[in-house]
Amino acid sequence: MTKISILTAALLLAAGAAHAQTAATSGLYGDVGYTFLNLKSDGPTVKPGALRGIVGWDLHPNVAIEAMLATGVKDDTVDGVKFKVTRSYGLFVTPKYSFDQFEVFGRIGYANSKIKGSSQGLSASDSDGSFAWGLGGRYNFSKTVYGGLDYMQYYKKDGVKVDGVNLNVGYRF
Repeated sequence: MTKISILTAALLLAAGAAHAQTAATSGLYGDVGYTFLNLKSDGPTVKPGALRGIVGWDLHPNVAIEAMLATGVKDDTVDGVKFKVTRSYGLFVTPKYSFDQFEVFGRIGYANSKIKGSSQGLSASDSDGSFAWGLGGRYNFSKTVYGGLDYMQYYKKDGVKVDGVNLNVGYRF
């Protein structure tokens, strides 16, 4: 009887440990970070900043889908005109490959952004979307916590280009 009790207790402990290990690998992850943006057109480059969040889900160990949402947190003034990214959103397919604790990835998809310009009490805004892509890397500090750095081109159309570098921290659920 004691052998059965010991075996049952060992199996319950093993099942709990297995559940704890799989809990961090549900495939769902999210990160938040700061994006150093560049808005380029015919004039000088504008450099506002944005807070960007990404929620992703691993379809396969080497492919994920990701949704992005960002909002401007820093504006830039050039020639008396203040520029700000009011919002940005996107959807991406993310191929990736892991080397021990380091992971490299690419992103391809669509992004839409709204940019506002204001000067001397007047303001105007415009929103548009286009094909978007990016490259980056993540370092896994643990099974659940990672830090990342990536480059994204959010918009390129009609002589206007919006791109930036993002520094972020994330969590795997």
